[in-house]
Amino acid sequence: MTTVFLNSVKTLSLAFIMLLSLNAIAQDIILKQDGSEIKAKVLEITDQQIKYKDFDFQSGPTRNINIPDVFMITYENGQKEVFNKKTSTSITPPKEVFSEQTPTPTVPEKTHNASSSDLKREFDRIGTNDIAMLNFFMQNNFFEYYDRFGSACHQRAAGRVLLSSGIACMASGAVWMILAQTLYGNPGPFDYDAGDRYRSYMITGGIFMSAGEILTIVSIPVSASAGAKKKAIKNDFAREYFGVEGYTYQPKLNFGATSNGIGLTLNF
Repeated sequence: MTTVFLNSVKTLSLAFIMLLSLNAIAQDIILKQDGSEIKAKVLEITDQQIKYKDFDFQSGPTRNINIPDVFMITYENGQKEVFNKKTSTSITPPKEVFSEQTPTPTVPEKTHNASSSDLKREFDRIGTNDIAMLNFFMQNNFFEYYDRFGSACHQRAAGRVLLSSGIACMASGAVWMILAQTLYGNPGPFDYDAGDRYRSYMITGGIFMSAGEILTIVSIPVSASAGAKKKAIKNDFAREYFGVEGYTYQPKLNFGATSNGIGLTLNF
């Protein structure tokens, strides 16, 4: 009976951790034209609408969003589907233009939605808001920077998944150790198997704790590398379009809702 209970708890613990990891990864992201995101499970795409379920409430109602309101869908396998590239912001591929006076070809310059000064003000205002930065690159035709910055954001999300999984593993390990101490830490005189069960629970808890520590440690360089890439991309953009060597902005201390509740966050 004890063995069955032990195996059941192990199975439930593993299932919980796998579910947590899948919940963080296996989702479709609908990026709207205003830069906001919807975590969803896309069901159907018609000529006019996208039908989807809220990812965190897939047993709920089917929702619809009009195609003109959507810029792109990033599917759970990483593939992207772009729906609306605004004609007013599209870039015409460079073509050779010949003048009657000279045979030397000229190439038209890239055109964007705003002047350089307006772009710089908007760029400086965005700061650490990743969604707003992606929207800035997309709406102003900086598609190369959009792809690079989006890749760095996905890496940062992977780091958060590793961290969440590591915390979940360590929490499971702590539960196993508490159960070991509570159930078998002080065995009775005739409980001959208590010592074996105690060791089994402690070993299981130690495995989960070790796995959690490894995942947590790995998440640190993954997230740090993603942050460095995002900063480098901003520096490259500022250098290319504004002539600024090394883009910097002041850290911001914000109070409000976070993924862990309500508190202070320092963006830098």
